[in-house]
Amino acid sequence: MADERPRDFKNPSSVSSFEHKKHVHPKPESGEREEWVWILDYLPYGKEEDTRPVYMKKPLIQALGNSKFILFDLIPVEGKVPPVHIKTHIGSGSEEYVERVKARIMYEELSRGAKLELPLAISSAVKEQESRFIQFYNEARPVSMRQNSLELLPGIGKKLMLDILGETKKKPFDNFEDLKKRVPAIRDPEKHIIDRIIEEMKGGQKYYVFTAPPKMKRE
Repeated sequence: MADERPRDFKNPSSVSSFEHKKHVHPKPESGEREEWVWILDYLPYGKEEDTRPVYMKKPLIQALGNSKFILFDLIPVEGKVPPVHIKTHIGSGSEEYVERVKARIMYEELSRGAKLELPLAISSAVKEQESRFIQFYNEARPVSMRQNSLELLPGIGKKLMLDILGETKKKPFDNFEDLKKRVPAIRDPEKHIIDRIIEEMKGGQKYYVFTAPPKMKRE
């Protein structure tokens, strides 16, 4: 008979699609690569805290990685001003708006405009990758003896968790609409995901479900 014991999300080998990671500093070659980003803000004179004379300041783009939700400072192609909230490719050397990646940044380093744009950009990414995130609901498993991975989502407690698990035993959810129809208390399944992604971006989490763990704070 097959082993039906709950799989612990702390063990990467036990997880099929979502890798739950401890808060560690990832090596540069592991987890910092994104092919597509969402533009959050364009800063024509760089960051506000840059105290150099205006003529010395260079423009910056702040962007959100589409896959691992990594935050970046990017160097724009000279003379190009990207529209906010577009998805653009990076890394090939012949990009329309992005010349190169300058640095991976923390949530606190985002401009005010970028922070306002962030939930909208995450929403677009989540809707575009709906099958990836509905899979999280369908394959939810315990992360500890007392907690299921669904309970990591803000707004989902024991009762909602049990309702969702009960429905997945009958049949996996096809999409977000199917989830909302079969579990009416979940009015906006995307928002639960979005809120969790933002929590992970801010750091201090035991488990990183959807994002690469934030880089260590600069001294």
